[in-house]
This record gives sequence, structure tokens and C-alpha cells, in this order.
Amino acid sequence: MVRKISGILIFISLSLTGISQQAGNMSREQNCEALLRAADEFFQNGYYENCARTVEKILGNCKLTRNEKLHMLELLAKSRIETGDQVKAESAVNQILKNFPHYELKENENPELFNRMIRKYEIHPLLTIGAKNTGNFLRHRFIKTYSVLDGLDYGRPINESGYWFTYYGFAEYEFVKDISVSIDGMVFWSAYTRNLTKDPSFSLNYREEDDFLEFPVYLKKYFHPAGNFLVYVSAGLGPFINYRATGSITLSYKKEDLITGKDADFEGTLNNIDVLPLNNKLTGQWNIGIGFGYTLKNLRFFLDARYLSLTGSFTDPVKSDKIPELKNEYFFINNEINITQFEVGATISYTLFNSVKRLRK
Repeated sequence: MVRKISGILIFISLSLTGISQQAGNMSREQNCEALLRAADEFFQNGYYENCARTVEKILGNCKLTRNEKLHMLELLAKSRIETGDQVKAESAVNQILKNFPHYELKENENPELFNRMIRKYEIHPLLTIGAKNTGNFLRHRFIKTYSVLDGLDYGRPINESGYWFTYYGFAEYEFVKDISVSIDGMVFWSAYTRNLTKDPSFSLNYREEDDFLEFPVYLKKYFHPAGNFLVYVSAGLGPFINYRATGSITLSYKKEDLITGKDADFEGTLNNIDVLPLNNKLTGQWNIGIGFGYTLKNLRFFLDARYLSLTGSFTDPVKSDKIPELKNEYFFINNEINITQFEVGATISYTLFNSVKRLRK
């Protein structure tokens, strides 16, 4: 009897609300507030069909806060469960998870069928973008040595200037839960010097500055050791582009120097030479990495380490005839050079879209 009286009172309340709205005595916002209260009362008093219809009206006409929208979708799903309409109940659950992918299920507050419906879905980040700040340890390494003058050691170690911080962005697509494909966009600069001085009678120094674009592409596999903590390992391959290369060279020798065979002293300098024609503009690059992180809803924070190496040489001594002055007058030819990088840094990322996938019927 009490439930019937409550239902009548709620019906009268809603009728009065509609009349007053039509008369212009109640604003749209006030009407929505009344509907929100009515939906709760219908559910609490067991009028589940009325509750579901009221919620549908609210969702279609009212401006709700996130918490209000979540509560209404929960009421809609639970009401449809109670009325036995499983199709509409699952549709409401799907709306909950698409709008609130980090929904926290409180099982003891829900009907068991509602809990089972929630657990039928697998949710994981789908599309993520982020930014990295890393310390980059770069090294040049000879693959093959070339020479012009007999008696001059063209294999002397390179003088490096290869450590700095780099900043770059990335995008990640997690096509299967805990397995994703990522691509980074990186711009960096490097420089090296080759000192081929033999003795006071012969001094040759070459310096090259290069600008590169890197697009590492790699697969990631995530692991969940505990709570919100994450660990990943990665490996991949991508293009490595040398888009600018500038060289400078100085040479001096005495006529009595034996290795040149020249009968006159020489001292010369060439600055700002475009040596890009002597390099490979496109080279492959492989990478492996590991990261330790923490996830907070759509945000992820990681500490990362990664090793990258070219698949070949970014220089091409075979092309040395394209700038014959370097070889014929300055006795210089470059070696085949590989670049390796070791990065340690931090990453922050944000998930733009999440995947909500129903696993089973």
C-alpha cells in the first residue's frame, strides 16, 4: 500500500511539474532537477519502468554534470535489469563504459547481473599521444675505413661532442590490450671531428655537423606488476633521415712532407661545405627499450631507457667524387660511420580514446 501511495504521489508531482513548466512558472533547469529526484524515487520504490522512462527523458533533454550523467546511466541499466529487458540494460552498460572508461565497479552496491555485464567488457587505451624528455648519449663508430694517402692513419678515433637533452613527441595505438604500435618524431643535431695530423709537417682536421630526423616505429608489450604500476618492453625499426650536413676542413703541410709527394708548402681552409651529397639521406634504424610507469586514468608517467642504432652507415665514401676538391687537394675521404644512441628520460602521455570491447555473450 505504501509503495502504491508513493507512486501516486510521484506521478502527481511529475504532472504538476509539467503543468507548471507549460505555464512558464518553472525553468528548464528546475524541471530537470525535479526529474532527477523523481528518477531516484521511482527506483527506490520499485517503479523500474517509470524510472527508466524518466532517465531516458533526462538524458535526452537535460544538461548534466559528469556525476549526474553517470548516476542516471547506472539507474537506467539497473532499471532495465529489473524489468527483464537485458538488451536495453546492456546498451546502458555500454554507454557507461564508453563515457566513463575508468568506471569503478562497486560490486556490493549492485545487482549481480549488473556486475556480470560490466565484467563482460575489456577496456584499454586505444589512441595515446605524449611527449618525452631524454638525455641522449650519441656515439659515432667506424664500420669501414677508407684512405687517400698511404702512411696516414684514417682510422683514428672520432672526437665526439654527442650528449644533450632532447624533446620530442609520439603517438601510440594499442590495437590489442597491452600490445601497441608507436611512432616517435625526433629532431636532433650532432657533430664530430676527425684529426688526421701526422706530425708537425702535416696537419689535417675535418669537422662535420649534421641534422637528423628520426621516426622510430616500435611494438610495445605492457605488464601489470601491481595496482596502477606498468612495465613495458619495446623493439622496432624506423627511418633515419640526414637532411643537412655541413663540413669544414683545414690542411697544412710542408714541401718536405713525404706522404703528400708535393714540392710546395700548403695551407688552406674550406668552411661551410655542403657535404650532404656525400652522405646517405635515408638509413634504417633499429631500437629496443624498457620503461617503468604509473597510470592515473588517462594519464601515464614513465621512466624510460632505450638503445638505437643505424642498420648501416649514414656516410657514403663511394660518393666522394661529388666533391673532388676534398680528396684531390685536401687528401680527405670519410669512412663509413654508424651512429648509436642511448637514451634515458621521462615520458608523459594522455589517452585520447579508449577501446571498449565486449568479450563474450
